[in-house]
Amino acid sequence: MRKAGKYIGTILFALLAGIFFTTKPVQAASAEIEIGADTKEVTAGDDFFVYVCITSDTMFGDFEANLTYDDELIEYTKGPSAITGSSGFLKISDFGLAEGDTNRKYTLKFHATKPGTVEISFSGRAMVYDFETSDEMSVSSNVLTMEVKAAATASDNACLKSLKISPAQLTPEFNKTVYEYTTEVASDVSKLVIDALPEDEKATVKITGNDLLKEGENKIIVTVLAESGDVIEYTIKVMRAIAPEGETSEEPTIAPGKSQSLFEVVHLDGEVYAVYSGKYKLVTPGSDVAIPEGYVKGEAILSDISVTAYFPEENMDSDFYLIYAENEFGEQGFYLYDKIEKTLQRYAPENFKGSSHAADTEDKDSMQAKKYRANLTKAAVVIAILAALSASLCIALIRLYMKRKGSKEEDLD
Repeated sequence: MRKAGKYIGTILFALLAGIFFTTKPVQAASAEIEIGADTKEVTAGDDFFVYVCITSDTMFGDFEANLTYDDELIEYTKGPSAITGSSGFLKISDFGLAEGDTNRKYTLKFHATKPGTVEISFSGRAMVYDFETSDEMSVSSNVLTMEVKAAATASDNACLKSLKISPAQLTPEFNKTVYEYTTEVASDVSKLVIDALPEDEKATVKITGNDLLKEGENKIIVTVLAESGDVIEYTIKVMRAIAPEGETSEEPTIAPGKSQSLFEVVHLDGEVYAVYSGKYKLVTPGSDVAIPEGYVKGEAILSDISVTAYFPEENMDSDFYLIYAENEFGEQGFYLYDKIEKTLQRYAPENFKGSSHAADTEDKDSMQAKKYRANLTKAAVVIAILAALSASLCIALIRLYMKRKGSKEEDLD
């Protein structure tokens, strides 16, 4: 009798344990991503390697993320086929793996070009997906900071060899040791032609403030960056004449809604502006500003100027993306840019509900919901089968017990 009771207890415990482990509780899996390098300090002109390492306690499969870096200091040269892009923005799309991992490593090769401090980090969410359920995992990551040093033989010559402007003349005459100049232009001149030649061919020259000169005083900065990282700035103060009464200046004014075919991004007084039906100053969103759902931060080149842009998560090569700007009334917000038509319009999420991105997001959510319901159905079927088996086994054991008890009573008689 006691033996039969022990057998029944053991079997029931095994069945209950089987049910418990078969229907494991739903919990959010997590992964950690570390961006590292084979060195924390590199010399300009050298190659170095960056590693993206993913670790998790559970098996993960697909991985996608956007990696950003300063392409003026380093350039990406080589990496796995899952990584595409350049110019400061890389997209990692590793899908369709046959087996899951708990550890994975991506190796990227870079070339250091100029001295300075560079950060390599993820733009937006880095997405790691559970191998079994395909659910997105909770992810933590770091920012890699590296120092690019000048080569020991790098030249520190940041002087200009010559500086010429048109249609005006510099005052005083150019001298490489003189760093401030003045000039005057007519009211119809909105931009100078500037020829700035560095003494050292390895030095680079950058010109700011030469676009859309306003009436009155303007300041143009010619910045020379030596190979060693040393910098010299030459300043040109430009006085643009005021247009006679009855004539209009070429400087555009902000007129939302007015048709204008020309779109251009320019530097003006140290700021970056998008010119289209007026001037819109490109600014950085405050910490209280949420990036529109479905978009991730990246970099775009407009009019040969690198600007911060926000791309559709599902299609980084989309013809449409967002920029954040401030209009003449001091109102800040997102604007939608069409790189084919070169048009700019205020972005209102409710006006884009029918977009393909929204449809893709809806399809993705629908697929996840279906997968979740399928998993619940499978769990219910397993529980039902185990419950039926345990009931049948209990009945069989009870019958066996009763039969043996009856046999013992007959022997006593």
